[in-house]
Amino acid sequence: MSFNTRDTTGSNKDQAAEAIEYLRQGRSAQAFLMLSSLKTERGPAAQFALGLCYLHAGGMDEAIRCFEQALQAAKTIPGGNPWMEENSETCLILTKRQIEDKVFLAPMDAAFFDLFPNSAGQNVLMALIYVYREKGMVEQARRLIAGLSGPAFEEYKRSTDI
Repeated sequence: MSFNTRDTTGSNKDQAAEAIEYLRQGRSAQAFLMLSSLKTERGPAAQFALGLCYLHAGGMDEAIRCFEQALQAAKTIPGGNPWMEENSETCLILTKRQIEDKVFLAPMDAAFFDLFPNSAGQNVLMALIYVYREKGMVEQARRLIAGLSGPAFEEYKRSTDI
């Protein structure tokens, strides 16, 4: 009887969720191995997580490619749940704090994309802006910054040094 009974034939969705959890734990190498070995198309959460792996490794070009793909995939997700009020004053304050703390550079579950497609898309956009700025790609960053909308991003837009 073997002690290694782990089933490695799980779905891409399960494997991506596991990889995202590894990334949250700081196990970027293991997350990268799992995400890069997915056999079929990655969902936006997995694509974003793969971009974070590349970002942690200093692979800015690969991170940009992954974030751009995650952003395109996020745009195809329908509108989320209407019972959630993302524009309340408390939510606005918390969103501003998340921007200050660069929470947009943290992995997101597939469920986050489903529940909050607008917020997930904004996080991917912010991560892409961050990488563009780090690479000195000022015009690309400016173009994306102009695409940020809503009161939570007004202060960020004013404080941006590009």
